[in-house]
Amino acid sequence: MALAIAGGAAAVLGAFLGAPIALRGSGAANAPAVSAASLAATVAASETVVGGATKDRTPSAEAPAPQFHAAVWRVTQLSEASGVRVVEDVVGHRPLLAVLAAAKLSSNEAQRVTQSLAAARTIDRLSPKDTVTLAIEKATGRVVAFELASTASDVWQAREEVESDGTTTLEARRLDLQTSRVRVGRAVLVGADLRTSLTEAGLTPVDDMVSMLDDALDGHAELSDIRPGSRLRIVGTQEQVEGTLVRWISLDAVEYFPASANAPAVRVYAIGDGDSTNDSRKRRGWYDAKGRQPVHGGFRAPVPLARIASRFNPHRMHPVLHVLMPHNGVDFAAPVGAPVYATAAGVVTSVGNDGPCGNKVEISHTGGIASVYCHLSRYAAGLHVGEHVEQRQLIGYVGQTGRVTGPHLHFGIKRNGVFVDPMTLRLDGVRTVPHALRDDFDRLRGELDAELDGIPLPSASAAGAVPVEGTESEPIYEEP
Repeated sequence: MALAIAGGAAAVLGAFLGAPIALRGSGAANAPAVSAASLAATVAASETVVGGATKDRTPSAEAPAPQFHAAVWRVTQLSEASGVRVVEDVVGHRPLLAVLAAAKLSSNEAQRVTQSLAAARTIDRLSPKDTVTLAIEKATGRVVAFELASTASDVWQAREEVESDGTTTLEARRLDLQTSRVRVGRAVLVGADLRTSLTEAGLTPVDDMVSMLDDALDGHAELSDIRPGSRLRIVGTQEQVEGTLVRWISLDAVEYFPASANAPAVRVYAIGDGDSTNDSRKRRGWYDAKGRQPVHGGFRAPVPLARIASRFNPHRMHPVLHVLMPHNGVDFAAPVGAPVYATAAGVVTSVGNDGPCGNKVEISHTGGIASVYCHLSRYAAGLHVGEHVEQRQLIGYVGQTGRVTGPHLHFGIKRNGVFVDPMTLRLDGVRTVPHALRDDFDRLRGELDAELDGIPLPSASAAGAVPVEGTESEPIYEEP
């Protein structure tokens, strides 16, 4: 069988599919099919190594020989074809036909796509995060290929094919994608901005990495204290699909060297069962080399990485009005758009604008405790009054709405309706590895130490000048 597609896209599509191309459209009727030899050469050139060595780990002498498979063709590879337009859209809360209509498909073509998918999988309950990718012939508006992706590894693809009797088919099949777990060890030299430094080190998605680092160092060190010239060594495990990072499965060991030469290095290890994602994350704890884990009283900082710009002060003299005006919370300095997380599990009691407080979220917790988040630029999608949120669930983004002089989060805590210092809720304790598990801990620590020690550590001087310890910018004042 052959693939029928517009002349401008034939070479691109044919090179990856390994099948003769029947060109159609103006001037293409007599165009020759792509030869099998040239197709074989193209596919061979696109083969990808899977298994065996990766760029993050040198294979041992006992490592199995690398396995080879042809790279999987994807619809987005037609983006450069002159005769085809590629449209990609997220389903959201729309029916599939509405998504196809937004791509300017005719009703007949939309029906072809939905029938093709319906024959292969259930489509009446698509997820809002599902992505539809369409390759549409410009001259005719005909769909020549499409994909529906629920996750990076769950992808259904259809390509228009011409049968021997001249009829065309558009049959959806699930792609056989190579999924693998890859051990990764990286070093980070912190420059002016930690997020940028993590991105440059290839530790993306950066928000996920920041959140995991915050968990790892919590109680051992503060992310907000990391300065230019600091260094990190990180060992973790990624899930990759066809060699592309999908998500971090776990962060397993972290070593932190403060910029100050007098401050000791911190090395911590994740101990526990399961991945560090979803519910299994709660079963993992971060311990130092002596088997100690700091334990807090159940409340977490709402903005990882943020510096405290202004503390709780019931007797604050307002710097502008020169009148006594209590500061009923803690200000975390952060750029507009930085994610804000719930400090603890609870129920949302307020979402909306509150005058000087700007866009505000309030959450009720057990024990008569309520947390308040002010000056947000926007709220997390779908956040509403009555919703139950978990600790560290995204609730909004830092902004400068209301009466403020700069972007930050004003974070307040009320106990039985009265504002108290939020920092007093962070009750510290220490948990140690149980004696019965000490041998297992020592063995795992030894394995992770070997991985950390094998990561070359960059020189701190490469980061440039290190600021004087304790230097801070002017605090941000606002009227809550």
